[in-house]
Amino acid sequence: MSVPRHQGAPEGARPLFSSESAAQSFAATLPTRALGKRIEYHRVAESTNELALSAARAGAPHGLVVAADEQTVGRGRRGRSWSAPPAQGLLFSVLVRYEHLPPERLGWMALAAGLAGAEAVEQIADLPATIKWPNDIVIFDFRLPNADLKKQRIENRKSKIENAPPWRKLGGILCEGVAPGKPGSAGFVVVGMGLNVLQDRDSLPSVPKSPPTSIFLETGRKIARTKLLAALLVRLERRFHELQASETFGSLRTTVEGRLAAWWQGRQLVIQATGAEIRGTYEGLDEFGCLKTRSPEGQEHVLADAEIIGVR
Repeated sequence: MSVPRHQGAPEGARPLFSSESAAQSFAATLPTRALGKRIEYHRVAESTNELALSAARAGAPHGLVVAADEQTVGRGRRGRSWSAPPAQGLLFSVLVRYEHLPPERLGWMALAAGLAGAEAVEQIADLPATIKWPNDIVIFDFRLPNADLKKQRIENRKSKIENAPPWRKLGGILCEGVAPGKPGSAGFVVVGMGLNVLQDRDSLPSVPKSPPTSIFLETGRKIARTKLLAALLVRLERRFHELQASETFGSLRTTVEGRLAAWWQGRQLVIQATGAEIRGTYEGLDEFGCLKTRSPEGQEHVLADAEIIGVR
């Protein structure tokens, strides 16, 4: 079912935390074992990922969260920037230290984080968010191909957006880290996430290839960002545990692949890979989290670094 999008602007966006003590009180009440038990909060920061990476190198503990109301040099995948108006998005990075994570599962880190993000949005905002390989959280409301893609084409024409994809981007994830120096030694990953929460249409950038949206635009509701952050940290801790534990990784993998299949099965993906555009059907993910597709001619492609630019 399509969710009507709202045009009005929310007013009076407040800081995520009123003070350092408020941030620590929030941390103390979190029902997590480690994630968010230490929070470093900034009204303005260049990049939460960069701050978390520096803290990790200095010995900061597993579960550290660095959050900011505004980033001046926020970044995303492939060197792109990530911007949000002050106090309207949810911008944070989590330090994940690990000892027993098999190297091939590192490619699943952003997917696990995206799944946690989509689940938290569903829980707090009652909004049908899902994941888009490899690192996006999106809204894709049109489960019936013919009728719903027709609706989207009509909406695109009204908005004068040519060749817009049938999804709206709610957030993104950027994972950066240091692999263990030798087997059995510890490594770490900083998982950065940006979610659009309170933005109106005018405060979102124009990105025709992946049109942005916000929770406010989709629902008309002003979601408390601290409530969303708390739900996210609980979900992230659970999904990161499943990623590391051999007995639960299979279930996580099935859930991620099922989420993708729910809106990709039976449709043709248009993929921008290195120097080429590839079209094919979704065939799941491999053990490294790489995307598997099959072309109309039957050729299988396994893609580690590519971007879905269309779904037909």
